[in-house]
Amino acid sequence: MKPKKPKTQGQLNKKAAQGNQKQKPSFKQKFKPRQQKKTQDNKPNKAEMRKVIRQQKAAEEEAERSRIKTEKEARIKAYKKQRLEKTKAISKRTQRGQPLMKDRMQLLLKQIEEMKRN
Repeated sequence: MKPKKPKTQGQLNKKAAQGNQKQKPSFKQKFKPRQQKKTQDNKPNKAEMRKVIRQQKAAEEEAERSRIKTEKEARIKAYKKQRLEKTKAISKRTQRGQPLMKDRMQLLLKQIEEMKRN
């Protein structure tokens, strides 16, 4: 290995030392203007992101509420229809005011069949 030369403080560089000229600083290399990040302009900040996320969650919750509401209305409608059929079957009477047992028996038979299915 070659021994390293000790650095001297007085010499700027070889050319400056030889010609007794001052070395010009190269500002172009040392001081480059800072470039702005391109991704920063396209990317929304945290507050905007939180606002967008909140809006998405609110829309999802609203959709869920409306779906539950429509399902509930459908169940209520089906129950009312079933109850109406039952009351019609029970309220039928003969000319003399006696209840018709035929329709009541049909209703009981339907109830038994549904219990067996479940």
